[in-house]
Amino acid sequence: MKLGIALPLSLSCLLLLGGCATSRSVLDIPPPASKAVSASAGKEVLVTSVSDRRRFEANPSSPSIPSLDPGENQSADIKARAVGRKRNTFGKALGDILLKEGQTVETLTATSIRQAFAEKGYKLIDRKEQATKNTVFVEAAVDKFWSWLNISFSALTLNTEIASELSLKSAEKTTTTTVSVKASDNYQTGMEENWIEVINKALRAYVDELKTKLE
Repeated sequence: MKLGIALPLSLSCLLLLGGCATSRSVLDIPPPASKAVSASAGKEVLVTSVSDRRRFEANPSSPSIPSLDPGENQSADIKARAVGRKRNTFGKALGDILLKEGQTVETLTATSIRQAFAEKGYKLIDRKEQATKNTVFVEAAVDKFWSWLNISFSALTLNTEIASELSLKSAEKTTTTTVSVKASDNYQTGMEENWIEVINKALRAYVDELKTKLE
């Protein structure tokens, strides 16, 4: 639900803290809506690896820096699925926001990379045995993939930032490129569907930005 009118701070607090703000939420993020595919580029692509190199901090100076509830499990598996942290109207960090089991920051990024190449006209392949002289091999490292909220008297703003470094290797050359995007929108509450919406917007922006850098 978009924010249509200014809300008193007290009401914003009630809306934000309703439900399970202090516990972990689990999101199922769909892939970005597909756009029309460009004319065939005569090439194919294989995403060989995507690594998550985000850094988590115990007491970050900004909500845009990844962190986890110290009272909850902080295993590598949990960090791989962590995409945000809830907060109250005073900025105090609350429950974590995780992707559903089987979905990670790495898998979401890999899907978005593949979608960008597909929309650019590349053929997608899944195994090295399928590679030819026309194959582009992609390795990616995720530096940012995080969602957070900012609260003011009149708005609750959800944000998602995604940034990664990609190495593109073909028979002719090897290039390195970075993709960095941010999506933000105002809402009445911090309901899970609103987090899903802003993350999906950022993923769509990531696909579009990567497409501009492909030949």
